[in-house]
Amino acid sequence: MRRMSIDAAAAFAPAGRDDYRLDDQIGHLLRRAYQAASANLMARLEPHGLTPMQFAVLARLYERAPVSQNLLGRLVAMEPPNIRDVVMRLKKRGLVRAARDGGDRRLILLSLSAAGAALVEKLLPLSRDSTAATLQPLNAREGELLRDLLRRIAGAGSTG
Repeated sequence: MRRMSIDAAAAFAPAGRDDYRLDDQIGHLLRRAYQAASANLMARLEPHGLTPMQFAVLARLYERAPVSQNLLGRLVAMEPPNIRDVVMRLKKRGLVRAARDGGDRRLILLSLSAAGAALVEKLLPLSRDSTAATLQPLNAREGELLRDLLRRIAGAGSTG
């Protein structure tokens, strides 16, 4: 079956709908940009057996540990069942450890193991390379502006 050209398809567009373009919608653009950024990072993490979300958890623990699992989930914008699964996988690999809080024995705090910290330090340059590849179409000023705008949209002024 022969595919219809974009111009031919446009001829069949219903009247009065020519003011809407999916490629102008911020959600669509953000999703596509996320897919590009995620693919860049995934290509670098795959040899280490990590997903971008697992790396995010490790990187946040590198920045902020020790933290509770609940707080960690909020810091990486992950739902409780998802953060629980990610932490469990990372603990099985010996990258994350859990310990009771000295002040509140009911509270379990997460931190990186020595192996986890060493892995994060090895992966940080790869993450920076991934960001550079994602931002390659932009100049330095545009890249910083994009970061600032995305932080504002995400409501993440500073989580560090």
